Amino acid sequence: MNPVLLCLDSGTTSVKAAAFDGQGRLLARTERPNGALHREGLRVEQDMAQTRAEALGVLRDCAAQLAGHVAGKVAGLVVTGQGDGLWPVDGSGQPVGRALTWLDGRARELAAGMGPALNAVQAATGSRPTAASASLQLLWLQRNDPARQARIALALRLKEWLFLSLTGRALAEPSVLLPVWGDWRSGALAPTVSDTLGLSRGAELLPELAPVGAARAGLSAEAAQATGLPQGLPVLLGPGDVQSTLIGLGLGSRQGVARASIFGTSAIHACLLDDPAEMPQAPAGAMIQQFVLGPGYLCFHPCFNGATLLHHLSRRFADLPAAPAPEYSALILHPFLEPGGERAPWTDPDASGALFGLGAATTPAQIAWAGREALAFVTRASHAMMGAPDGALSLGGGLAGDGHFAQFLATLTGCTVQRGPGSHAGLRGLAAIGARFLLDAPDPAAWIGDPEQSLAPEPGPIAAYADRKYRLFSALLDAANPFWEPLSRLGAEAERLMETP
Repeated sequence: MNPVLLCLDSGTTSVKAAAFDGQGRLLARTERPNGALHREGLRVEQDMAQTRAEALGVLRDCAAQLAGHVAGKVAGLVVTGQGDGLWPVDGSGQPVGRALTWLDGRARELAAGMGPALNAVQAATGSRPTAASASLQLLWLQRNDPARQARIALALRLKEWLFLSLTGRALAEPSVLLPVWGDWRSGALAPTVSDTLGLSRGAELLPELAPVGAARAGLSAEAAQATGLPQGLPVLLGPGDVQSTLIGLGLGSRQGVARASIFGTSAIHACLLDDPAEMPQAPAGAMIQQFVLGPGYLCFHPCFNGATLLHHLSRRFADLPAAPAPEYSALILHPFLEPGGERAPWTDPDASGALFGLGAATTPAQIAWAGREALAFVTRASHAMMGAPDGALSLGGGLAGDGHFAQFLATLTGCTVQRGPGSHAGLRGLAAIGARFLLDAPDPAAWIGDPEQSLAPEPGPIAAYADRKYRLFSALLDAANPFWEPLSRLGAEAERLMETP
């Protein structure tokens, strides 16, 4: 019998499921928008019950596509979801209010005022807490909603909430927890984090830990009835959606790929290194995870500001084209529009956007293209800071479908850009992980596949323009960032004035 693997990826923008056979062929795929997300200023939350229902729904739809058309037996289900954030449950496993997502900015003010404590946590864990970190979100609840904080029995992430919903068991795997609660160097939790931050309860709220491969349980009767899948089906808790997608883009799983960038709701820039301690620069917002398919460490910059930058720009400027051709200009954009500021490669909760070179003759197309250039400039800076090895850059996320952007990125960075399998990348990465741990497959290449297109750098005047503009972008950033904090304080003062009767 040809085994079938099901994969579930619950992201910020959409919830997706797919089925692959034992040769890596895509058999079925379903997707629906994430309707559980709620944005209100700094508050960016997600309804946990609705999130569970949407996940069960896409699995049910995917299973229905398979029924009667596939000769193979479903061998297992692999689960991941959006990474940071706080998904709290009580002693009976039920949600304690809405989840605080990784985009929630309410802990930003805490982060801005805890410099020495955050420095100490960074020294212990290798990563600096931000407004997206569950540790600071728990501290925000402790200070602002202690009654709710007292009801929390387990502090989960989304994928752990889905695993609990599917199996009835609370489990976590260490790769996503260590940047917040532990040390990638030792692979152990760091108990000093709670004390340093002043948390009354911290690491003791984490579920039981098991490495990827061992973090598994059987599908519950309730989940089986809701999805049409067999009770007891092995459910494997995968790594975070970042690592799953990077694997699906070929990082560590396709020959010649040395680095990757994902442009979804956020932007993630990553490389695979033997020794992360040798990075030329280790920005406070950088994260390091053990690679789950082999030796080495994934080093990556998880930016708050990704392809949603283009959505924000289109809401604030009229008539911006959705997919502009290159419109080279003197416009330089600093792309920090999310309420949490920025996490990496510039770690500052007060980071704010700026647009230089704006004039009466500026066109909507120039603004739209300047947004894409800004995302490319951040990509180049991130890979340089990490010391990414020579080789191809694999590009994923929705912006990978923009050929003009991909070509500009190749020219700016000087390396070949491979356009990945678009929205399938995270699901294919999950399938490769499932194949390794559920099917004992030694080589994940069959589930990854070849790139859809490879774009070489273009020498000449465009390369010179891109390099000169990148250096101006960097110089203006160095000049502007000392003003982020006073601008943030001024904005808070202005809000208070506007609220005064």
